[in-house]
Amino acid sequence: MSKYHVGTGLCGIYAGVLKNKNEWKDKTECTDSAIVAVRDYMVDECLGGINGNKTTGGYQWDLKDGRSVQLLVKVIDNFNPFPESSNAC
Repeated sequence: MSKYHVGTGLCGIYAGVLKNKNEWKDKTECTDSAIVAVRDYMVDECLGGINGNKTTGGYQWDLKDGRSVQLLVKVIDNFNPFPESSNAC
């Protein structure tokens, strides 16, 4: 039975089946769906759901050079898609 795999590539996030460790047998680009799934998972797991008590949560990984990477989710009342201090992609 083939294992389903999710990975990143030059143009996005892909899901599918691998022939071997380095070659796709079948893949589908799923970047938008993957981001939405991660968002929903983080809201449930890190915030206790959309009506949970927390408004911010996430994960942090330490890098070999001593820096850290954070993946955060935050619920806000008023959303401005282009705030002047935005760090979004």
